Amino acid sequence: MPKVSDAHRESRRHEIAQAALRCFARTGFQATSMADIIAESGLSAGAIYGHYKSKDELVQLAISEVLDARFLEVAEARRHDPIPTPGEIIALLVRGLQSQIGDLSLLVQVWGQVALNPGLRSLTDSIGGRVRAMLVDYLTEWYESSLTLPRGEAADLAERYAGLYVGVVQGYVTQSTLFSDFDADAYLAAAASIRPA
Repeated sequence: MPKVSDAHRESRRHEIAQAALRCFARTGFQATSMADIIAESGLSAGAIYGHYKSKDELVQLAISEVLDARFLEVAEARRHDPIPTPGEIIALLVRGLQSQIGDLSLLVQVWGQVALNPGLRSLTDSIGGRVRAMLVDYLTEWYESSLTLPRGEAADLAERYAGLYVGVVQGYVTQSTLFSDFDADAYLAAAASIRPA
């Protein structure tokens, strides 16, 4: 029997994760079963369970893929001269999420499950840590280059404000899901006006 390449294995895992995201977006995270994901993917149960043991594992990879794509976008943006402002980075992140996920209520559903499913806590802790670290790196560079702060002072300020920017992204996701009159442009404009003290 021919050996399956790592590239083929990763491609198949991606295909399954995308099928899971489509199901979650259509019927909700809690209401989606592994049987639904199997049907959506068009693969056999054996093919799915050969890659994932549970829905939680599928969520972990799907969210990690979304996160990795955002990291690549921010890394690319940081190569621009001048480096984008924090408001531009926030807009880049939320628009990237909308483009890749579509319905942002999926993220709110996953966040809601954290309180009920301790297994998801490690996932959200890991994701939150990675996003915060990425923002600390970006903000340090921005404060240093745009505000001409010494490196140490820029890093201290970045540590102080990174959590705020994580919250701004989460606020966008939550408000755009919960409020029918949410004004995305006004929200992003307000986010762009945030300045360090």
